[in-house]
Amino acid sequence: MDGIWRSFFHACFVYVGSFMSVIIKGYLLIIGVTSIVMGLWAMFGPEFVSWYPAFDGVERYTPLANFIRTMSGVFVASGYILVRFIFSSSKVQLGTVLIYMCAFMLLGKACGLYYEGYHFHDVIASILGVLTLIGLTIVHRQRKNLLNYDL
Repeated sequence: MDGIWRSFFHACFVYVGSFMSVIIKGYLLIIGVTSIVMGLWAMFGPEFVSWYPAFDGVERYTPLANFIRTMSGVFVASGYILVRFIFSSSKVQLGTVLIYMCAFMLLGKACGLYYEGYHFHDVIASILGVLTLIGLTIVHRQRKNLLNYDL
């Protein structure tokens, strides 16, 4: 039975050719859009989705709820970067990726502070996140200005 599946997959990749690229890009697009939607839903929804098993026992106003809202910003950023990567012909720079991830994580942290309340640790983490975002932006702009376009 394994030999049949092996030859089936080989035939799909060899004879279909560029159509497989379209299928894989479509799959990545679905994953990217799903990450964006689920991240925004977890960030901005006052209650967590009850049908997602990982959020089943999470109570509001706890550090875990605030952490989930913060990490949902990472899902939004990675989904956006994935969709941008699929439709962009240019390379996405690492500095840009880090800035997007940090910015969306801070947006999730702000939603967590709004919905779950303020804790000392969350305020300190937010301040450190803002300082990190400022530092990333300054270094990214400085490196962009150092690029030589006279090639």
